[in-house]
Amino acid sequence: MPVPDRAPERLPTRRLLTDDVFDRLRDDIVRGYLAPGQRIHDLDLAQNLGLSRATVRTALQRLTQVRLVETVPNLFTRVTEIDLDRYFDSQDTARALYVFAARFGVSLMTDEAIAGMVAWSTNLGSREIVDPEPVFVGRGDAGLFRVFVDSLANAPLIRTVDRLRPTLQRVVGQFAHLIPARETDEVLLRVVEAVQRRDGDGAATALAAYYDGPLALFHERLTATVSTRA
Repeated sequence: MPVPDRAPERLPTRRLLTDDVFDRLRDDIVRGYLAPGQRIHDLDLAQNLGLSRATVRTALQRLTQVRLVETVPNLFTRVTEIDLDRYFDSQDTARALYVFAARFGVSLMTDEAIAGMVAWSTNLGSREIVDPEPVFVGRGDAGLFRVFVDSLANAPLIRTVDRLRPTLQRVVGQFAHLIPARETDEVLLRVVEAVQRRDGDGAATALAAYYDGPLALFHERLTATVSTRA
């Protein structure tokens, strides 16, 4: 039987009820609506949502995999504490992946993707503070960092980044007031300018400078703030 000389059609992704539960709980934890240490009772949650207990348990298992929830069988399920060591490890991994994706992904980016990144960057340069809302909903990530990853169309890379994202969003969003907005905007604009030139090495270098400069300053402030609270 001859093989059609065209790309296979992508089947529509079916969204499950457990996805809705996962998204709802993830957002509440990332935003701090569910506090660290708060217990989650799957039976009560299932009754409140009008869903099966199995559906809720599947969502909680996924939250455990991204380390927003911890479970001791037959004892409790609760929201994890904000762990800065885990966050810093996640950022180190994210840095390596995003810089790699920028270096090799720029040459693969479509004109439409570049135009979208340029449009996303129009609000940069005038910020005095960083609004946490775009962090929580993923607009900041989707407008720049995720574009590099998507351009490579590498499924394992995408899955790894997706697992890191909730931990990063939780800390960066809840402590967004500590981010040096002007310095961040200045460096990210250099990333976008390199992308417009289709300069992958330049984009990777500028992105590394973001991690070494403004993000490192944010981490210094973050460590000092959390230490003071302890």
